[in-house]
Amino acid sequence: MLRRLSGFALLELVLVGTLIMIGVPMVFSAIHELGFMERLGASGSGELPDANRGESAAQLDAEVPVTLKEQLSLAFALLSQGEDRETPEAARAVRVARADTLFQAYVAQVPADGRAWAGLASAEIQRGNLRLGASALKMSILTTPWSSSLVQWRCGMAIDLFRSLDDEERDLMKGQFRVAAQRSVTSLVKTARSRDGLRIARLFLASSPDELIKFEAELAKGG
Repeated sequence: MLRRLSGFALLELVLVGTLIMIGVPMVFSAIHELGFMERLGASGSGELPDANRGESAAQLDAEVPVTLKEQLSLAFALLSQGEDRETPEAARAVRVARADTLFQAYVAQVPADGRAWAGLASAEIQRGNLRLGASALKMSILTTPWSSSLVQWRCGMAIDLFRSLDDEERDLMKGQFRVAAQRSVTSLVKTARSRDGLRIARLFLASSPDELIKFEAELAKGG
């Protein structure tokens, strides 16, 4: 009886030890990740406060991600800073280039993340690599076709990339514009106007007459 109890006790010790071995690294990883995200900002968007903007941006440049989640968050933060017109162009270029590298490394590990592919497309556009941007945009659509947070963004990038899109990519974008018009034609009109892309939007919507009519009606009322 004592021998049997000792066996059970030994088994419990082994199980506890295994849980500790597995659990402790996870706890430390979670703590590190939480601190990392706090430094980037609660949303991980990279939006820095006006006060101490230069100092905060320098801290952002020095961050080294450990987990894939940190890697993706840092990539988006750097991409956001690359669009900050108050920052010198050379510094913006360096941040976008690093974001590009982080996005590429991330999608190599998580190829089904459509948001990451969209981020990579945006980084390539900013760097002037339009053909690479078009390929990344295509992958974003193929991995998560109808993501509510990505469709409008993709439409804006497609306007920027229009001359670099091949026939297959343009066909894919026709569906994106149709869905964007169905979900929020007002937002689509704003996106097209902000990029001086009304003509391109009409071309993408030409195969969806109902949505094209809604688009033109929204334009007519100043939407």
